Amino acid sequence: MQPAPSAAVDPDQQAHLVLDLKYHWLGFILGLVTPMIAINGNLMTGRWGRNMIPVPPGQNHVHIHLPYFLPPRIGPADTTVWLEPGEMVELEYRAPLLAFARGALGPAPQEWPGKVVMYVMMGLLGFFMLLILISFIAAAVS
Repeated sequence: MQPAPSAAVDPDQQAHLVLDLKYHWLGFILGLVTPMIAINGNLMTGRWGRNMIPVPPGQNHVHIHLPYFLPPRIGPADTTVWLEPGEMVELEYRAPLLAFARGALGPAPQEWPGKVVMYVMMGLLGFFMLLILISFIAAAVS
Protein backbone atom coordinates (compact mmCIF):
# COMPACT_ATOMS: atom_id res chain seq x y z
CA MET A 1 0.00 0.00 0.00
CA GLN A 2 1.18 3.51 -0.74
CA PRO A 3 0.33 6.67 1.17
CA ALA A 4 -2.81 8.40 0.02
CA PRO A 5 -1.93 11.56 -1.91
CA SER A 6 -2.95 14.78 -0.21
CA ALA A 7 -4.84 16.38 -3.10
CA ALA A 8 -6.18 19.20 -0.92
CA VAL A 9 -2.68 20.45 -0.04
CA ASP A 10 -0.65 22.70 -2.33
CA PRO A 11 2.63 20.87 -3.18
CA ASP A 12 4.64 23.88 -1.97
CA GLN A 13 2.84 23.73 1.37
CA GLN A 14 3.13 19.92 1.74
CA ALA A 15 4.94 18.67 4.86
CA HIS A 16 7.13 15.56 4.90
CA LEU A 17 7.71 12.96 7.54
CA VAL A 18 10.94 10.96 7.27
CA LEU A 19 10.83 7.68 9.20
CA ASP A 20 14.09 5.76 9.64
CA LEU A 21 13.12 2.18 10.52
CA LYS A 22 15.82 0.00 12.10
CA TYR A 23 16.26 -3.44 13.62
CA HIS A 24 19.18 -4.70 15.74
CA TRP A 25 21.57 -7.26 14.23
CA LEU A 26 20.54 -9.71 16.97
CA GLY A 27 17.01 -9.53 15.57
CA PHE A 28 18.15 -10.20 11.99
CA ILE A 29 15.04 -12.30 11.32
CA LEU A 30 13.00 -9.08 11.46
CA GLY A 31 14.62 -8.14 8.15
CA LEU A 32 12.16 -10.57 6.57
CA VAL A 33 9.15 -8.74 8.05
CA THR A 34 7.61 -5.73 6.28
CA PRO A 35 6.97 -2.86 8.71
CA MET A 36 3.51 -1.32 8.75
CA ILE A 37 3.08 2.45 9.13
CA ALA A 38 -0.19 4.19 9.94
CA ILE A 39 -0.41 7.95 9.67
CA ASN A 40 -3.67 9.45 10.88
CA GLY A 41 -5.19 5.96 10.61
CA ASN A 42 -4.11 5.40 6.97
CA LEU A 43 -2.22 2.09 6.93
CA MET A 44 0.66 1.60 4.47
CA THR A 45 3.64 -0.69 4.08
CA GLY A 46 7.05 0.66 4.92
CA ARG A 47 10.56 -0.62 4.39
CA TRP A 48 13.62 -0.89 6.57
CA GLY A 49 15.67 2.28 6.26
CA ARG A 50 14.46 5.75 5.36
CA ASN A 51 10.84 6.29 4.34
CA MET A 52 9.83 9.78 3.17
CA ILE A 53 6.08 10.26 3.46
CA PRO A 54 4.15 13.39 2.40
CA VAL A 55 1.65 14.44 5.06
CA PRO A 56 -0.70 17.37 5.44
CA PRO A 57 0.54 20.21 7.65
CA GLY A 58 -0.74 20.18 11.20
CA GLN A 59 -1.04 17.44 13.79
CA ASN A 60 -0.29 13.91 12.55
CA HIS A 61 -0.53 10.68 14.55
CA VAL A 62 2.14 8.11 13.61
CA HIS A 63 1.89 4.40 14.45
CA ILE A 64 4.41 1.70 13.47
CA HIS A 65 4.30 -2.05 14.11
CA LEU A 66 5.62 -5.28 12.63
CA PRO A 67 3.08 -7.96 11.62
CA TYR A 68 3.95 -11.38 12.98
CA PHE A 69 2.18 -14.61 13.94
CA LEU A 70 2.63 -14.81 17.75
CA PRO A 71 2.05 -12.09 18.86
CA PRO A 72 0.24 -10.70 15.81
CA ARG A 73 1.98 -7.31 16.20
CA ILE A 74 5.56 -6.80 17.36
CA GLY A 75 6.96 -3.53 18.61
CA PRO A 76 4.02 -1.16 18.37
CA ALA A 77 5.04 2.47 18.80
CA ASP A 78 3.02 5.68 18.56
CA THR A 79 3.74 9.38 18.56
CA THR A 80 2.09 12.61 17.48
CA VAL A 81 4.01 15.26 15.53
CA TRP A 82 3.08 18.78 14.53
CA LEU A 83 4.33 19.84 11.10
CA GLU A 84 4.30 23.32 9.58
CA PRO A 85 3.70 23.77 5.83
CA GLY A 86 6.87 22.82 3.91
CA GLU A 87 8.52 21.37 7.04
CA MET A 88 10.30 18.02 7.16
CA VAL A 89 10.54 16.10 10.45
CA GLU A 90 12.77 13.05 10.90
CA LEU A 91 11.86 10.29 13.36
CA GLU A 92 13.63 7.03 14.16
CA TYR A 93 11.89 3.73 14.88
CA ARG A 94 13.81 0.91 16.52
CA ALA A 95 12.29 -2.55 16.60
CA PRO A 96 12.47 -4.35 19.95
CA LEU A 97 14.87 -7.19 20.68
CA LEU A 98 12.07 -9.15 22.38
CA ALA A 99 8.78 -10.00 20.68
CA PHE A 100 6.63 -8.76 23.56
CA ALA A 101 8.37 -5.37 24.00
CA ARG A 102 7.19 -2.10 22.49
CA GLY A 103 9.18 -0.35 19.77
CA ALA A 104 10.86 3.02 20.22
CA LEU A 105 9.75 5.96 18.06
CA GLY A 106 10.99 9.53 18.30
CA PRO A 107 13.88 11.82 17.42
CA ALA A 108 17.17 10.00 16.76
CA PRO A 109 18.89 8.32 18.45
CA GLN A 110 16.45 5.97 20.18
CA GLU A 111 17.42 3.17 22.58
CA TRP A 112 16.95 -0.46 21.58
CA PRO A 113 13.86 -1.71 23.47
CA GLY A 114 14.58 -4.92 25.39
CA LYS A 115 18.37 -4.53 25.08
CA VAL A 116 19.15 -5.06 28.77
CA VAL A 117 16.95 -8.16 29.05
CA MET A 118 18.50 -9.61 25.87
CA TYR A 119 22.04 -9.05 27.15
CA VAL A 120 21.19 -10.65 30.51
CA MET A 121 19.68 -13.67 28.73
CA MET A 122 22.75 -13.99 26.48
CA GLY A 123 25.04 -13.67 29.52
CA LEU A 124 23.16 -16.43 31.37
CA LEU A 125 23.29 -18.65 28.30
CA GLY A 126 27.04 -18.08 28.00
CA PHE A 127 27.52 -18.78 31.71
CA PHE A 128 25.66 -22.11 31.49
CA MET A 129 27.57 -23.10 28.35
CA LEU A 130 30.81 -22.35 30.21
CA LEU A 131 29.66 -24.55 33.12
CA ILE A 132 28.88 -27.40 30.72
CA LEU A 133 32.27 -27.02 29.06
CA ILE A 134 34.03 -27.08 32.46
CA SER A 135 32.08 -30.18 33.49
CA PHE A 136 33.10 -31.97 30.25
CA ILE A 137 36.74 -31.05 30.79
CA ALA A 138 36.58 -32.17 34.43
CA ALA A 139 34.98 -35.49 33.40
CA ALA A 140 37.63 -36.07 30.72
CA VAL A 141 40.52 -35.31 33.10
CA SER A 142 39.31 -37.61 35.89
